[in-house]
Parts: sequence; structure tokens; C-alpha cells
Amino acid sequence: MNTAVVTKSRGTIIKVPDATPGILFANGQQQYFTLERVWKSPVAPAANQTVDLEFDGAGALTAMTVVDQQQLSKEKLNQLSGVAQERGKEAAKLAQQGIGALAARMGNVALGAAVLLWVAWFFFPAAGLAGGMTAPVSYTFWGLLGTDFNNQISLMRAGSDHGLFAIIGLIAIVAPFAAPFLHTAWSHYLNAAPLAYLFVALIAIYANENKAFGEVAKMIGTSPFSFSWGIFVLAIAALVLAEGALKKPAA
Repeated sequence: MNTAVVTKSRGTIIKVPDATPGILFANGQQQYFTLERVWKSPVAPAANQTVDLEFDGAGALTAMTVVDQQQLSKEKLNQLSGVAQERGKEAAKLAQQGIGALAARMGNVALGAAVLLWVAWFFFPAAGLAGGMTAPVSYTFWGLLGTDFNNQISLMRAGSDHGLFAIIGLIAIVAPFAAPFLHTAWSHYLNAAPLAYLFVALIAIYANENKAFGEVAKMIGTSPFSFSWGIFVLAIAALVLAEGALKKPAA
């Protein structure tokens, strides 16, 4: 017993049959068609409709069915989702390779310290201002670099006044990532840049707040300004990185 060969495909109606045959685009080429004994849907054909097609063993069109719009949308969504997942996997693989290469150059401990430094710099509480003169305020280290405690406007817009000194700080925390890629005799000293900057910055911040709140501290016995635990995290991460300055760069 012979079984008829049926080939299924999908196409798009370019022209609806009228006095002349319709035109269909499928399998990379155009072909003419009529509706008689071929059209299987209860709705009328229309231009730009997506249709499921069936061909017999000789390649003749035997059936056309309109693809439901919801089904088509679902298929496109699944297709886009699949592409996004593939791109996500590729991106994750590239990121993993990049982190692996960076860790191989910097060392796992130094890389971890550098990442912790960045997180603490922008997100951990580095200092606070108690209530009294103003509402209680918590500052990240980045926020401290952008606050002038002697300027009431800057004080109200905490962390919004970053200048050249703050930008130099960004360069300092980028430096350890650049150090392994610079083939110079002094490049390993860049690992100490965050610690050096932190030391200078703390002196500047202390002078800034002491000038602003020194008299208040004398009157009430304590300053409304105080450093927080984020400073200690920064200091530890910077010290770990600075250890790399003592090591000679690999040949």
C-alpha cells in the first residue's frame, strides 16, 4: 500500500485570487494559486495573511489554512525568547571568560578585593549625620566626596557636588584593574592607588566636617558627624589591594 507524501510549509499571501490567480510566497519563491479545493479556512483570504500549506508528492499545493493570529504571536514570542536565551548564554559565557582572564592576571583575592572596594565605595554607609541641625543623613563614600558640610545647599543635596577630587578617586579605584595589563616596571604600584586616595580623602573629609561641626561638638560635647562601618570595609579592601604593590610584576 503506497502512502501519499505530504510536505508541510508556511507561507504568506501576497495577492488574493480574483479574476486572476492569487500569489503566494513560500519556500523562498512565489507561486500562483486558486482557492478551489485548496482553501480550508472559514475566513476569507487576505493579503499578508500567514498560512500553513500542504503539498503533495509532486509539489502541487493541496491545502491552505490561515494561521491563528494568537498562535502566530505565541510562536514569535517563543522564537524571540529562544534567541534571547541563546544571546544571554553567550553573554554569560563571554563574561565568565572575561572574569576568568581578569582573575588569572590579578589573582582571585585581588579581584575580589577590587570588586568589594567598588561596592563599598558606592553602596555601603561610610558616615552619618545625626539629627539636630538637620534630619539624620547616611552617606556612602561617594556621597561624602560630593558633600561640602560648610555649604548649606550642598548639605541639603547630599552627595550631589562631585568635582575633580572625586573624579580622581574613580581613577584610583580603576587603577588596580589596569595594573596587570600595563607592561611597565611601575605598574604594580597602581594597586596602592585606592589606599593612597582613601588616606588623603579621609583627611580632607575630616577637615571638612571638623570645620563645619567643630563648634557644635564643643558646645554639646559630641559631633553630629560620625564615620560608619563602610569606611572599615573600604580600608580593608584597599589594604588587600595595596599588598599587590609590594609584588614585582610578572615577566
